Amino acid sequence: MFNNSTASRLYLNTRKAALILLTAAGLSLQTACKDDDNKVTPDGTKNDPTAIIPAKDKKFNYIVTDSDGSTYREVTQVKSIRDSAGIAVSHLETSITDGQEVSLLKWKAYSQNGVTTNEIPLPAALTQLLGQVEELGTVKDFRITGFPQYQKRENKAAAGSRITFPGDNIKIYVKLEVETDEDTIVVVELESTLAYTDGTVTKVENLTTPAGTFNCSKWEYGYSYVNKVKYNGKPGDQTTDTYTVTDWTAPGVGIVKSVEKSNDTESVTELQKID
Repeated sequence: MFNNSTASRLYLNTRKAALILLTAAGLSLQTACKDDDNKVTPDGTKNDPTAIIPAKDKKFNYIVTDSDGSTYREVTQVKSIRDSAGIAVSHLETSITDGQEVSLLKWKAYSQNGVTTNEIPLPAALTQLLGQVEELGTVKDFRITGFPQYQKRENKAAAGSRITFPGDNIKIYVKLEVETDEDTIVVVELESTLAYTDGTVTKVENLTTPAGTFNCSKWEYGYSYVNKVKYNGKPGDQTTDTYTVTDWTAPGVGIVKSVEKSNDTESVTELQKID
């Protein structure tokens, strides 16, 4: 039910639902190659050894710790390597375990001309978001643009190597009809935009985690969310959240550690072990 005192809470809950999608977009980003599911690269064929892609036949176990002390686990592994127009494309899965809830993100990665490309498709994230939004009211309109999302990292382990995010920003538009305590209908519209900013490697250094010591490229980049809400066509809250991201990566591993910070939150992802 909806009344004036709960308007901001509804906005925050809807905004949280949108962030599920946007966070998923930041987990991993995949390939522009056209897949050929019938062409599986033989086990003897390997990715570029400088590629920032997890090695095949290994499981990379992470713990993610948020600023409120909550934690969850991620496990990433290459499920197969397939040929796409002569390029070895790694098909990966990341399982995310948060309490009793387990979700699965499927993605891809490849290296070409000294650059590792990652991409996330829309469908995996869409399923999570729409289910959350439908709990808030009757969905009258639902649009997402900006997919697939791409992330490109130069493989060269050197200060100045670039990370870029080609393509459009992610934009979400949701229109809901929500019943009030007075049995009237309030039309709520939410617009959320996610925009990445390019970055670089600031240094190459050894980094030790519970999984061991790795020679890593240290990356600095960022992203921002702009969130706008309307009630019955009238502008309501608008917020902008800006995040800085520091990643440490290694060839054959991918992410060794990642730290995301905003003004009042921090999330740390750290490699715990490799099976």
